[in-house]
Amino acid sequence: MAGCPALRYIPFTMNAEPLIRKIVRAANAARLEVIVIGNAGAALNGAPVTTVDFDFFVRDIEGSMDKIRALAKHLSAVVVLAASPLSRTVRVENEKDNLYIDIIDCPAGLPSFASVRKRSMELEFGRGHSCVHVASLDDIIRSKKALGRPKDNAVLPLLELTLDEQRKQQEEGAQPRP
Repeated sequence: MAGCPALRYIPFTMNAEPLIRKIVRAANAARLEVIVIGNAGAALNGAPVTTVDFDFFVRDIEGSMDKIRALAKHLSAVVVLAASPLSRTVRVENEKDNLYIDIIDCPAGLPSFASVRKRSMELEFGRGHSCVHVASLDDIIRSKKALGRPKDNAVLPLLELTLDEQRKQQEEGAQPRP
């Protein structure tokens, strides 16, 4: 039996922070107020999930189109309108950089932009130049349940487990030590 070819270990790490920083800076430069939702929002909340795109909740797509176009310009991307005129989603994409952002103004299961923003956390990338709101894990779970797609249902147990663990840690941290 022939032996296996020699295997070489190649250290590989993945860090999405440079890409997130670039996107957040572009959104800020375009003056587009967004809340990160979806799996990207879940990951920023500490859930061990992956995604190939970013989902942004905005107040109003129609009223934000100039800002969305400016975002795309900052990212050397294009704006792709949904095929259905009833869809409330716009995509910003740069295939060369594998950059995909879905911009939504009516995410399933979520109330108003203002109420989601009130429960969100604000993350800073860099020193005061790149801030973004990230929906609470509760809101992300609520939206995924409302969507009910197989890919959302598949990740729900992991998101709920993450939320339970975070709540336990908060409770333990809030109790005085003996």
